[in-house]
Formats: sequence, C-alpha cells, structure tokens
Amino acid sequence: MKFQQVYYVLDPESRILWVGGDWDDFALSNGGAGACSNRVLSTPLFQHVAGETTRRALARMIAAVRDLGQPLRLDYRCDSPTLSRRFQLTIQPMKDGRVLLVHDLRDARAFGARLPRWHSDASAAAQKCSFCGAVHLPRRGWNFAEDLGEYHPRAVEYVLCPGCTAQIDDAVTRLRKDGAPRSAATGGFGPVAD
Repeated sequence: MKFQQVYYVLDPESRILWVGGDWDDFALSNGGAGACSNRVLSTPLFQHVAGETTRRALARMIAAVRDLGQPLRLDYRCDSPTLSRRFQLTIQPMKDGRVLLVHDLRDARAFGARLPRWHSDASAAAQKCSFCGAVHLPRRGWNFAEDLGEYHPRAVEYVLCPGCTAQIDDAVTRLRKDGAPRSAATGGFGPVAD
C-alpha cells in the first residue's frame, strides 16, 4: 500500500486557499480531472462535496473546530471501483479562522471483483453513505459496497447512514463538551474525537 495524504487549507468562509500532498494524483486516479488543484483553488469547499447531509455534517465539524480551537479526527471510507480505502480525517484549527483538513490513507484492500463506476445523482433511488460507503437500496436496506458486488448501483444520492450520523454527532458533541474555547494560534492539541 502506497502512503497517500491529501490536505488543504480553508479560509474563514471555507474557500480552498491551498492544497497539497497527493491532491492531483488522487483526483486523477478517481476520474476527477475537474477537481485538480488549479481548478479548485479559491472555490468554496462545499461546491465540491456531494450530498446536502454530507455538506451539513462537514460544516458542523469544521465549525466546532473553529469555535473551540481544537482538532477533531474521524475515520471514514472512500472507495474506488477496485479498492476499499480507509482514511482518517483530521480537522486542525489555524490562525484567523482558517482550518487545515488532512486526509490520511490508513488502509487499502482490493475488492474481490471490480465494482461498477458510480456517480452522484441527487434524484437516484439508491443512497450511498459519504463516510462509510454503505449503500441503501429500496427494500434491501444498508449494505457495504463489497457485499453488493456487480449490483452496486451506478447512480447514488450521497447521504449519511444512521450509524455515521450518530458517530459524527457524538464526535462533535464530545469535542464541544470536553473542549474549552482556546485560541487556534496556540497550535496545541486538545481532546480528539476518535
């Protein structure tokens, strides 16, 4: 497994100020030529996030980090048609309302069979969790992509499954409960939500 890290800095209005690491390699390997660094700089982050519930959850996590001046960490999946990939997201406060988001690849395993390519479609009957990759099909409930194999839908609406919603709510609640507001300029690490 090749180490992979993608990171970016947001301004106080959540526009992308700077990107680094394997940003362009990751975008290109996932069919996202339109998401290369020169196309996303100075644009709002949420313009590039599929699914209203996903945008709201990410905004809540970023707001908690900004408000408290403390980092938050959360594990998630971001699969490709050939790989199950597990990442850790760290949202780190910076000076002047900026935040640093770091996505570290923790594990990548090949699927037994290649999944079909899928795309975001807000009107799709199938839903895909943006954080764990589980897919909800009408009358079949939530299943992981690898359990669906070739039956993975080609069009999905990105949402959060109930388990990931609870995990994110818990992480934000713990950060707000355990963390006292601090200046982001101190750069210190406080309680981290796992």
